[in-house]
Amino acid sequence: MHSAPDQERSVCGFCHRQVSRELYECVDTRGSRWKWAKCYHCGAHSLIPRPSDADLAIAYDSSYYGESETKFVGWSERFIEWCRISRAKRLSRSLKSDARVLDLGCGNGGFLSALAGTGSYDLHGIELQGGSATRALGRRGVNIKVGTLEPNDFEPGSLDLVTLFHVFEHLVDPGNTLEMIHRAMHRDARLVMSFPNIDSFQARLFRGDWLHLDPPRHLFLLPGDSFRRAMESYGFDVVAKRFFSVEQNPFGLIQSVLNAMGFPRDLLYERLKGNGRYASHHGGGSILMQKAFAGICLFPAIGIDAIESLMGKSATVEYTMIKRP
Repeated sequence: MHSAPDQERSVCGFCHRQVSRELYECVDTRGSRWKWAKCYHCGAHSLIPRPSDADLAIAYDSSYYGESETKFVGWSERFIEWCRISRAKRLSRSLKSDARVLDLGCGNGGFLSALAGTGSYDLHGIELQGGSATRALGRRGVNIKVGTLEPNDFEPGSLDLVTLFHVFEHLVDPGNTLEMIHRAMHRDARLVMSFPNIDSFQARLFRGDWLHLDPPRHLFLLPGDSFRRAMESYGFDVVAKRFFSVEQNPFGLIQSVLNAMGFPRDLLYERLKGNGRYASHHGGGSILMQKAFAGICLFPAIGIDAIESLMGKSATVEYTMIKRP
């Protein structure tokens, strides 16, 4: 249940002003209903009413971080680990030796650990208290802070690379976070951020059934033009965009189709995290059928993502920015 009057909490998740127009409804995995609305001030699409602290505490319980030693189980975790390694290799190509890197919302530290395998860097991660942070603390060669980014965590101009992989849309106070990041980066340092693409074909087609809405954890999503303007106002210039993601986009399509077919929201995704308690009335036969559907659709979904990426309409987007002098 929402603990404060909805009208008081119908504010934009990015700029915190009153939202202007409701778009559609969605439901979370616990059956609570939410709405998405557009802010005419900054252009963001925002979840309303704004989740309370109690809502978020429930949303980030142990099931969110996975019920086993890893967030996902079996082949799913191995595939995601391969994606982390590939991402680390790609981003390491432009890193100098001894570069200082911050991965904000570092999860289990897998990306930083993979980055450590590509060279000699000063690696830092910040992750909220939970199962992922516990796993990250066991990583060698990385410095992990459990909690949130604070103004005095890094000296001004000390960071060479800051990454936020599917973290930006979770931030309760994104403006303040961007200001702290800008202060800690040196001139021409890079900021790399990925998040769901609200301009995508998936977002437009599936609306409230879209996997990447992830209510109530995703508080806002910025369209491309709005994102560029916002980042410029915080002192960053967008220099590159990347749309294709075999890690995020094909499964996003498959799960969104299953959601639209009437299965409990994100059921297959939750079971891949080992969450057997969620929708437990859907037994092994139902899950096996959904896994078979996913297997059949996987390669066509990858092909669809390749086409959508060429058009800039894939389900997720990764931006690379540099700090403006």
